[in-house]
Amino acid sequence: NIGIMGRGRDKLYISQGEWSNAHDDSKGLRFGGKNTCIAGKQDTTEKLAFDCCALSLKPFTVPMCTPDGFVFDADNIKSYVKEAHKHPFTDEPLELNDLIELNYHKNLDGSYVDPVTFAQFSEFTKIAANRKSKHVYLWSTIEEFNIKPGSWSDLMTSEPFERDDIIVLQDPNAPKNAFNTAKASAKVTATGVVEAKKTGKPLLAASLKSQPHNAAKYSKGLAAASLTSTAVAPVTKNELELIDDEEYMFARIKSKGYARLVTNLGDINLELYCDKAPRTCYNFIKLATSGYYNGTKFHRSIKNFMLQGGDPTGTGSGGKSYWGTAFKDEFAKKLSHSERGVLSMANRGPNTNTSQFFILYREAKHLDRKHTIFGRVVGGLPALSKMEAVPCDDNDCPEKDIVISKVSVFVDPYAEFAQRQARKAEHQKNQEDLALGKRQRTVAEEEQLERETTTWFGTKVPSLGSAHNAADRSTDGTDGTKTVGKYLKKLKFDTPARSTDSNSQTTKQPDSGYNFGDFSNW
Repeated sequence: NIGIMGRGRDKLYISQGEWSNAHDDSKGLRFGGKNTCIAGKQDTTEKLAFDCCALSLKPFTVPMCTPDGFVFDADNIKSYVKEAHKHPFTDEPLELNDLIELNYHKNLDGSYVDPVTFAQFSEFTKIAANRKSKHVYLWSTIEEFNIKPGSWSDLMTSEPFERDDIIVLQDPNAPKNAFNTAKASAKVTATGVVEAKKTGKPLLAASLKSQPHNAAKYSKGLAAASLTSTAVAPVTKNELELIDDEEYMFARIKSKGYARLVTNLGDINLELYCDKAPRTCYNFIKLATSGYYNGTKFHRSIKNFMLQGGDPTGTGSGGKSYWGTAFKDEFAKKLSHSERGVLSMANRGPNTNTSQFFILYREAKHLDRKHTIFGRVVGGLPALSKMEAVPCDDNDCPEKDIVISKVSVFVDPYAEFAQRQARKAEHQKNQEDLALGKRQRTVAEEEQLERETTTWFGTKVPSLGSAHNAADRSTDGTDGTKTVGKYLKKLKFDTPARSTDSNSQTTKQPDSGYNFGDFSNW
């Protein structure tokens, strides 16, 4: 008798998919061999069916949903909410009056369909419900007849509703999978590992919690220190060293700043080299915006040399930096005291910069590598000439006061960097909340996602691992993402595994060329 092999088919061989264990245990056959996962197969088995309860994973009889789009059977979700008073997956507070009873429509065959177009629901269609009317539609129907024309009346009951009343129940691009259900019973241990009770698979907490923006690439070294020294308390977890926020910012400033000295003899416009002397420019801008220079005098002027100011005492021996202490010099290779209008820091020696600065009347290259150049005059040279023409006494102090009324800052790269960091942190927080199910996408985000994932031909492009399916990735890379090599992320296509047909025949191609053997006869 000839046995039947492979998925109950009358064939005498095993297909590649059956041999490689690409399917799960319940659907595939375990024959051994290389355990390779075909891209897309594992995703299909982990998606929650649109017609099943998310708690029991069985077809529902009386469907109800939560405001975030999870569908349950009425008996299951009511009993759970009565006892826990929270969402089973997101742990958000949830009461019985928050649940929404859904009205699905079926055709003569008993399949769930859209009540307007009668198109059948499937795992590949985007399904949404109207909170007001409780009716369930295809997303394409709502988009075509409500969103695009701006007609906010229910298609079945003509009841008015708003855009926020649309609840997405199923989105093939953002499936509600095992990652979402595992969070219902996940607990974080002291070691930072999330243990999922339902799936039994540990998830790395680091994938859910991002590192601080100023985290260094090296650790604090406490674990190594505790291992080699008995005087240090034992530490079993390495933590990344945190870079000072200002140092982190200085290393990333790539643009220049612009300011204006408003004096009683005219205005002088300054260009600040924030990209080449970030600490010095930061000190100058902070002092200027705080009004530190307002009302100060240029206390020293030497014709054919320089004009010095920035001392509130007007004596040349006062002044403090923004931090209250002196800070170090910053010498750039390509900057030199080579022309009129160079803006540089006055000091009492190496690394003694405070608030005083000077502007050159002519080149003074002997000051290179001794004073920090942090800008130049880009407007107001006639006003500088007027200041140079003011007579001075024997102590090089101008006989007529040259007063700085105020310093206006037009372009502040540091404030712009802080704003970018705040927007970036807010965006990252929103993405994390979206991945953890703490919030839903806004209307603008839904439209942006639709544009980004739709080609000119109306087909969907594969995702490179956005926030909503981050948990479906394998952990080949260091951040839990599937990678090709070291840097490139591997695309995941929802295509079935290629199996061998029983009628197909494979013919081995003969080797081309002459076979030289092992050269033993040469």
